[in-house]
Amino acid sequence: METTKKSTFKVLFYLKKNAPKKNGKVTVMCRITVNGKQSAFSTKLDISATNWDLKYGRVLGKSREAQDTNSKLDKIRSGIEECYSKILKNEGAVNSAKLKNAVLGMESGELTFFKFYEQFLSDYEKKVNNGLRVNGTRSKYKILLKHLRNFAFTKYGYSDVPFNDLTSDFVQDFDYYLRDDIHSQPLRFHPLLLQCFHNALPGITQCGFL
Repeated sequence: METTKKSTFKVLFYLKKNAPKKNGKVTVMCRITVNGKQSAFSTKLDISATNWDLKYGRVLGKSREAQDTNSKLDKIRSGIEECYSKILKNEGAVNSAKLKNAVLGMESGELTFFKFYEQFLSDYEKKVNNGLRVNGTRSKYKILLKHLRNFAFTKYGYSDVPFNDLTSDFVQDFDYYLRDDIHSQPLRFHPLLLQCFHNALPGITQCGFL
């Protein structure tokens, strides 16, 4: 089901059927359209495709799981509508990318994980030039960043990652991505991933996965 405002603003929930999970479930995606321009992101909610109401963009049935998921979808929709109204009031114009970033907590100028990572690489490069670090490790960090960007966009539709999303689930899903999607060697990246997450958000190393 779409929510329309002044015929320029739409919110649509749909299933990412081309990337089912190992348990058979698929992710519910959210597409924001403003003046014909679209931006999409993952709601991080997984359901069985057979339980999805395509017409209304909701989970069928009255089970506890269906009610919980629909409640979360309603909360996401309300948050998007609130952000839309706020940006429109404060700035006089809205575009889908700005709205998506506001919803995900990635407003312009806010420090996000990839911004932090790029600064981390810049600082590391200075240490390499000063003979304090080795160039081979820097190259591995760059490769890791490339994989992280591809993963974040493929999995969640993110061009960047807010720090609130650096959870144990994010790390574990990335580990599965390395194993299954690109047939990489996760153990080769694991020490780098641990160090980078530790620098960005020390608490993540205590979440039980790293």
